[in-house]
Amino acid sequence: MTDQAHTATAKPMNKLLDAMHRLERNHEEVIDAEQRLADAKRYFDEQVAHLNTAYTAACNRAIELGEKNFPEQFALRGLTLTFDEEGGCSVERRSLVEPYELLTWAKKAGEELALCD
Repeated sequence: MTDQAHTATAKPMNKLLDAMHRLERNHEEVIDAEQRLADAKRYFDEQVAHLNTAYTAACNRAIELGEKNFPEQFALRGLTLTFDEEGGCSVERRSLVEPYELLTWAKKAGEELALCD
């Protein structure tokens, strides 16, 4: 065995130990990220509760003003906010596609781009 070949395989235990240390550090990063995600979810839920309180107050005010058709659903930048009669609020993420993205698909399909009159 040459010195170069011997050196490449001479420290497999050290390589394993180094790999374990890297794994440990990455695991700690995952745990930290999970905690940040849990905190963000908790904060989001608090904001939904505040939103629901604000909606209820606005709805009551609209009723006082004689409004009978106060909306129960709102679109907000890719989110759909839905309020129910029991005082609940649900938030759903919607995947929306902008019309200009059709241009890319038309190009891929080899279609000519026609301008509207």
